[in-house]
Amino acid sequence: MPRHPERFATVGALCEARGFQVARRSQRELPPNTDIVLGDTMGELLLMFGASDIAFVGGSMVPNGGHNFIEPAAWQLPLVSGEHVFNFAEVARLLSDAGALTLVDSVDTLAQQIKLLVNDAQVRKNKGGAARAVAEANRGALEKTIKIIEQYI
Repeated sequence: MPRHPERFATVGALCEARGFQVARRSQRELPPNTDIVLGDTMGELLLMFGASDIAFVGGSMVPNGGHNFIEPAAWQLPLVSGEHVFNFAEVARLLSDAGALTLVDSVDTLAQQIKLLVNDAQVRKNKGGAARAVAEANRGALEKTIKIIEQYI
């Protein structure tokens, strides 16, 4: 799911050029031979996570800083990300330590991890459960922060 609408068509074309059958979420149809569902809509990322078995969290293969892991973790998804997660370093550490997040350094290792997760339901379940546990253990961060700040006001 591209983050920016101006990339929807480009990403779809790249997938099709590589021989994948692409269904676009905006068309509201899912033909039986679909390989990829392209999330070309806005505001539906949580829905897409809810319909997924694995989450690759982007913005992380290049030094962009990554994206939020908590939403797919709350859906109990095993997580894969590139190594550039500096925008979410603490949650990445917690998820990695729990065995929920695998950081990869290349597209080859990304493909290997996705293949492992696709082929092993028990690994998916274990990593997804660990992700959910981290998300649950860290709920209420805003309320906790407000309580700390209120002590000094």
